Amino acid sequence: MTLNKQLINLLGILVAVIVLVAGLALIALPMYSQAQTINANATTVAQTNAVYQAQIDGLSAANERIDEIDQSLANLRTQIAAAPQLDDVYEIIGATAQQADVRIESIAAEESAPFIARTALDAEGNAVVAEPEPEPEPAPAEDGAAPAAETELEEPVAPEPTTAEDAPQRQVLVTITIDVAQPYALPAAAEGEAADPAAPETETDPAAVRADATAQAQKAAAFVDALGVGPRLLAPINVEYTGGKLTISVLAFIRTETAQ
Repeated sequence: MTLNKQLINLLGILVAVIVLVAGLALIALPMYSQAQTINANATTVAQTNAVYQAQIDGLSAANERIDEIDQSLANLRTQIAAAPQLDDVYEIIGATAQQADVRIESIAAEESAPFIARTALDAEGNAVVAEPEPEPEPAPAEDGAAPAAETELEEPVAPEPTTAEDAPQRQVLVTITIDVAQPYALPAAAEGEAADPAAPETETDPAAVRADATAQAQKAAAFVDALGVGPRLLAPINVEYTGGKLTISVLAFIRTETAQ
């Protein structure tokens, strides 16, 4: 009789444990997991709201100085010409070369083209057009069949401008070749003078050569930096300097009627 009571008690305890474990597995754990998910979502929403609030605060502060921003924007727009005339560009290049005391060898301007944003840098640090990222290939279905086409409608893509009237902004590529080793203008007495073949050759001082090369590199850097002073916006996109020769490509921007 005592053995039967102990067995019944053990069976009762076992059943209670099974019910408890089943309750934890079927009720408590899903509720805990759901609570954790809700907490994580709440944290994410709070962080997103904080970011939005920071943006709202920044826009509110900018709205208080909207007149100053409009005036600054108007001043910046004056640096972009409304017609594809490059006289002022040539004047800027000439004044910059005179200031840096370097010789202009050539200036070549191409036809105007639609503006293309250069948002990437190549290995040499020059501005280039960023290549579009390749679209990921869709993963094959488990049964080997081709994945079904997405039914979600994509946002319409604005057509690329084809004419100067359609483009909100145009650009002209100007290539400048500079001889940094020569002064901006030779003295009148030195022009046309030929070297005397009977003159004895002088020995070259290596220290003087290095100092001269350093001075030329500094003049080349000064020329590139001075191009951005204005009054018209010029954006250097490619700079090559070799053996005293500086070749720089700049973009001169043009506003069209649609960008007024």
